[in-house]
Amino acid sequence: MDSLRCVRRAGWLALLSVLAACSNGRGSVDEPPAQGAEDSFAIGGNVSGLVGSGLVLQNNGSGDLAIAADGTFAFAERLATGAAYSVAVLSQPTSPSQTCTVARGVGNVASADISDIAVTCATGEFAIRGTVSGLTGNGLVLQNNGGNDLPISADGPFTFGNRLTDGATYTVTVRTQPTGQSCVVQNPSGTIHSADASNIGVSCVSDAFTIGGRVSGLAGAGLTLRLNGGNDLTIVDNGAFAFETALQSGDSYAVSVRRQPTNPTQVCTVHNGAGTVGGASVSNIAIDCASSSFTVGGSVSGLQGTGLVLQLNGDGDLPISGDGAFTFATPLTSGSQYRVNVASQPSNPTQVCTVASGAGTIGNTNVTNVRVTCASSTFSVGGTVIGLQGSGLVLQNNGADDLAVSDGSFTFQSELASGAAYNVTVRTQPSNPSQACSVTNARGTIGAGDVSNVVVSCSASDFSIGGTVQNLEGTGLVLRNNGGDDLTIDGSGTFAFDTALPTGARYDVTVERQPRDPEQTCTVSNGNGFVGDGNVTNIVVNCETRNFSVGGRVRHLRGLGGVVIQNNGGDDLSIGAEGDFTFPTRLPAGASYNVTILRQPLFGDCEVRHGSGTIHDRDIDDVEVRCDD
Repeated sequence: MDSLRCVRRAGWLALLSVLAACSNGRGSVDEPPAQGAEDSFAIGGNVSGLVGSGLVLQNNGSGDLAIAADGTFAFAERLATGAAYSVAVLSQPTSPSQTCTVARGVGNVASADISDIAVTCATGEFAIRGTVSGLTGNGLVLQNNGGNDLPISADGPFTFGNRLTDGATYTVTVRTQPTGQSCVVQNPSGTIHSADASNIGVSCVSDAFTIGGRVSGLAGAGLTLRLNGGNDLTIVDNGAFAFETALQSGDSYAVSVRRQPTNPTQVCTVHNGAGTVGGASVSNIAIDCASSSFTVGGSVSGLQGTGLVLQLNGDGDLPISGDGAFTFATPLTSGSQYRVNVASQPSNPTQVCTVASGAGTIGNTNVTNVRVTCASSTFSVGGTVIGLQGSGLVLQNNGADDLAVSDGSFTFQSELASGAAYNVTVRTQPSNPSQACSVTNARGTIGAGDVSNVVVSCSASDFSIGGTVQNLEGTGLVLRNNGGDDLTIDGSGTFAFDTALPTGARYDVTVERQPRDPEQTCTVSNGNGFVGDGNVTNIVVNCETRNFSVGGRVRHLRGLGGVVIQNNGGDDLSIGAEGDFTFPTRLPAGASYNVTILRQPLFGDCEVRHGSGTIHDRDIDDVEVRCDD
């Protein structure tokens, strides 16, 4: 160092002598700069690639220098010529995590500033990985951030090929579902924090589809369908049906009629009832029901005259020419009423023909027991009514010849021939008050005189008609007894009609109006019979709610991250690609639905069309989520 200073001083002396020789005439020259300004030099360089924060450099183990961004840098402490310098990284940057390296950071000062030290920073990259479980189908494809497709063929771990830098976000979605399965992603999105994202799970379950269709022409009760030899389903009305047991794609199905309907008797046939489940619910099975028809007839005895004409339900005249069997030409459907009467009595000789067993309800066979008896000598049938307090008592003889009576004696208008049978019954029980009237000496055979010993005894013991309602959720359920006497039911529990019935009276409880909000189907068990000597409490009304799905289709979905939709402010559904969708939560008939966008895709905008309404006895499949092209 001393020798260098001597050289400098000698140089100055030489320079002064030259300047003196070139004096401007005033005997002076410019003074040299002060010593020390050129004795120390800056240590610095350039930083590149820095995106994180917290980078700190050191020189010779001290002089900490915080670096905030790319560009030039210089340490505060300057070094003299010949001094050693050693630049190193004290603290690496974070957020994101980076690794910075120093080039040309070690040397000695050579009479000039050091400005070529290079600090280069690089961001770390990390893997996106997870585990698949439950996969049995083929074709599963995952995506990360709307790309980087990854086909998955079996359960186990998976890793996307593209790695992400620290601080980057990721969103894993199912681009293509496997055949016959639905897969969902757990922990699908997040941000890289200096490590691999490894907690992503993909769970797959096999799809299940309903088996159903429509019933038409049903008028009777008791129709029961069966799926694959079990899984019975009772059908109470026309319209859509679906078995409760769902089947997976590839399963076979076979629908049959286990029990045909009655009252009226019908025959129901199945169309499109067998096949293999594909990738959707089966809804094209058709159940067509047709009522069976039966003839009405019987026998005629004792006919001697001519001109006897019978009628069926006041129409369809049938001339009878002699004793023997007869049948009306027009058949009647099962469940319909029939009544046979004499339209014209025979003459030459004049006779009176009476009808026995001439009225009733068509069952599931032909009616063959109507008896028409003709006689030339006729006698009256009558007797006495006792204990009658109410009004409206109507008696019948042999199922016809209605007679409204009051307390005291009575005689039927139509006389019967000797040898003819008679059978006195109560067609209509009295009311105000309700009474039960029974007949003694009610039946027999006409002899050689009038019948006058029939006794009709009436009593006023009344009993309530009721039972229990189960599983009622909707409102507006109305029950009806005997075609009137309506009773509104507000909830599950016991019920009883306001009108009590006497012993022997018939009761027939039906559903007059089904509940709504939600819509339900209520059926009556033990709903008809005759009142005994106590209250009727064993009628059971059971109500069932049918649920339906809400879904539709996503169109033109192009943004990153997919779209998330909601139904009724919840039931979130994440959609990563365009196509059909269905919310997992089903809704009952009568319920409202409102599909909205919870989260838009990155760099995209979607809107919902046909997104709200009310469930009406079918699945909702026309909701449209349309995104920008």
